[in-house]
Amino acid sequence: MGRALLTAGSNNSSSGDFGYDLDLGRAVEMMRKCGATRVGLQAPEGLKRAMPAIAKQIARETGAEVIISGDPCFGACDVDLNLCEEVDLMLHLGHAELGQEPNNVIFLEARMREDLREAVEKAAQILKAPRVGVTTTIQHVHNLGQALDVLKEHGIEGVLGPAGGRVKYPGQVLGCSYSTVRALDVDEYLFIGTGQFHPLGIALATGKRVVVADPVTGEVSEIDTDPMLRRRFGAITRAGEAKRFAVLVSKKPGQKRMELARRLMHLGEARGLEMFLVYLDNIEPDRLLNLGAEAAVSTACPRVALDDAAKYRIPILTPPEFEVLLGERRWEEYEFDEIE
Repeated sequence: MGRALLTAGSNNSSSGDFGYDLDLGRAVEMMRKCGATRVGLQAPEGLKRAMPAIAKQIARETGAEVIISGDPCFGACDVDLNLCEEVDLMLHLGHAELGQEPNNVIFLEARMREDLREAVEKAAQILKAPRVGVTTTIQHVHNLGQALDVLKEHGIEGVLGPAGGRVKYPGQVLGCSYSTVRALDVDEYLFIGTGQFHPLGIALATGKRVVVADPVTGEVSEIDTDPMLRRRFGAITRAGEAKRFAVLVSKKPGQKRMELARRLMHLGEARGLEMFLVYLDNIEPDRLLNLGAEAAVSTACPRVALDDAAKYRIPILTPPEFEVLLGERRWEEYEFDEIE
């Protein structure tokens, strides 16, 4: 078996083509090498539809039993630990390793095929600085050379921040870590990818201008942080009326920050608030209401508070926002929550 090609959005999951390049050959070779007879398969929602076809292909090539993880998967931080204990080898699709996972987990990075040139050409028209930080997610990191070449043709020096810590590749960002961009001495950034969460994180983490080039739609835009900051100020204001706070601690191996949660709980108690620790896997609105929480501070993935806030009937704060509420830091010192 060589490199499997997956095409996103296909309605025929048995076609084996879902719009991404995924090197199943390496995984099969490792399965054979270690003699794995039971294999786990985990993927984020965007790749879930491909999993039955991949499982069938692996079973056919190796004779191994393949078990698919049906639970949600939010990133490399979210390895299915229970399934890991049931199998000889676990294949985690679509992400790069963080270095915090069990020894029997193999990460297979999913690479999108979209050419970056057209989107970067458009972005070059609105970039203002002669030197720009260039960044993307794992799906496009293999094509960053294209982006740098296009910028050079327009007289713009594109630079990549260093790998390190939770970040595997130069220029890569995670939703919970922006060390790559913060390491650069530039006046603005170009984010190449889909969605608003990562570029918003870059803008909040650096305070610099961020231009977004979407290689899938071809659209180019500039990030405006004001709407999100207004929403976050509103959440802090609402939380100021609460007396009972749940401090959320994730069971997910790459998100668990128990020591931080304990520190925040003690800070809240010192201000006369009723604080209680809640240890859970998937954070859902009903679970918090059933506990009687009037507000919560989440030490899990920052997306829980920032991206999913509309799902909750109570305000959910990030750790830095909770410190603003308690007067430990000023609103003007707003800091994006990152997991190191």
